[in-house]
Amino acid sequence: MRTVGENGFGYAAPYTGVGTPPVRDDRTSDACIVVPGIMGSVLNDAATSRPLWGVDRAMLTNPRAGYGLFRSLHADESEQAADADTFRRAPLTRIRATALVSKPWWLPILEGLEPYTDLVKALRRVTPAKDAVEAFPYDWRLSVDYNGAALASYARAHLSKWRERAAALPGADGRQPRLLFVAHSMGGLVVQAALEQDPELAADTRTVITVGTPFLGSASAVLTLNLLHAEARPKWLQQRVQAMAATLPGVHDLLPGYRCLDRGLEADRLTPADVARFGGDAHLAARSLDAHTRRWERQFVMPGHRAIVGEAQATVQTLQEQRADRSLVAARYYSFDVDEDGELARDPATGIPTRRDKRGDGTVHLPSAQVGTEAITYIFGQHGTLTCHDDVLRQVVNIALERRPGPRLAGESKGPGLEVPRLGGVFGEPLALHATGLDSPAGVTLNITSATTGRPGHPLTLRRDPDRTDGALTARFTADAPDLYRVVLDTGGHVPISQFVLVTEPDA
Repeated sequence: MRTVGENGFGYAAPYTGVGTPPVRDDRTSDACIVVPGIMGSVLNDAATSRPLWGVDRAMLTNPRAGYGLFRSLHADESEQAADADTFRRAPLTRIRATALVSKPWWLPILEGLEPYTDLVKALRRVTPAKDAVEAFPYDWRLSVDYNGAALASYARAHLSKWRERAAALPGADGRQPRLLFVAHSMGGLVVQAALEQDPELAADTRTVITVGTPFLGSASAVLTLNLLHAEARPKWLQQRVQAMAATLPGVHDLLPGYRCLDRGLEADRLTPADVARFGGDAHLAARSLDAHTRRWERQFVMPGHRAIVGEAQATVQTLQEQRADRSLVAARYYSFDVDEDGELARDPATGIPTRRDKRGDGTVHLPSAQVGTEAITYIFGQHGTLTCHDDVLRQVVNIALERRPGPRLAGESKGPGLEVPRLGGVFGEPLALHATGLDSPAGVTLNITSATTGRPGHPLTLRRDPDRTDGALTARFTADAPDLYRVVLDTGGHVPISQFVLVTEPDA
């Protein structure tokens, strides 16, 4: 008797009426596409095939290697101007996105990113053939609109190919496959753009799962553009990243569209002039902020949208200008309440705007990731590592299989959080690592390993931090070599939370 899956497609041979009838695995027949976030695609020079991003981590640790690679990633005039019509008319060819990143990656402010390997594997386990699941690497330097047009074309081709393939599989039930998108971070904005640009594709889409997507933008994007003012070492890395980010439409498309500038008794939205003063590009900012306004006016709803949202992590939500020339912005870990009419909610006695720490996943605050759906699952986890989080993978599989929505795993922002230095550290100097939301260090472990070699670091001891008013636990870590390190907080009662921190040589 042949067993289920023996033919390689997850189906047994047709039942002949003799012996035990075959049993099918629980699978989805839909075509699945994984859309990564910013930093998540390998970028190559199209003329030479030289990897520019996502392969050689020396660009993050070696000033000589980093200078040329970061410089090559600057967007030129044609790349800055590219939109959806550009892709349809004459796609750009200077840089090619070739694959999803296959190793952990990191940038100042944006912090660490795990590969999408576990997510792709989880989906392939619940499809009748591996080629039902495809990844969509894209040039995340470019605008969301440009990449949305590219995704629409890619998704249409994948769906057509998979429908033909699925119809020929043994045991096919005649159901017409549709599309299932699983998108992380910026990838959710790219999916939104693709479906809004192509209504027919939207009609062929069953579900969109977004994981940590900043629909209202992220204040971290402003801090990335403001890196020249960051008091961190090594200075060369901050300078290279800021100079690159200032040219990229993709980074500007992550700018917050909500009231994020705290001016005491008022809170204002960003203007292009603000962004230029903070280190960005006024033209790119104007296009991005106009897009926020259009999306808000249209209120486009993605089909079957399910949001997975990280919470309980300290997350920058608003900004305050510093210095006389207002060129430096300071991160603030609260946001403003807004009434139904869009006006600031104020204390009736004092008129002071109501500030509230809504937390988030360390990069995207809660309100930004929740837009567009009431079908939300909350996870205690960090932005860049959510897609390998066990609870996220379980929810993605359940949604793919059209099972009833799982429990809201959290939603109160009361749970474990992990904080590591967002600008990285310098070899020879101790790093402070914080665990938040915990009553006691009993049963809690904080482990650190090399993301390059897997080499474990020295055991860390968490102690109550007298300098923190929130009762955080703190451990000190001094690296024994420059490297990218994975930090894992395990409370024993929740799925472990992880984040990366880069330790580099001091400036020469």
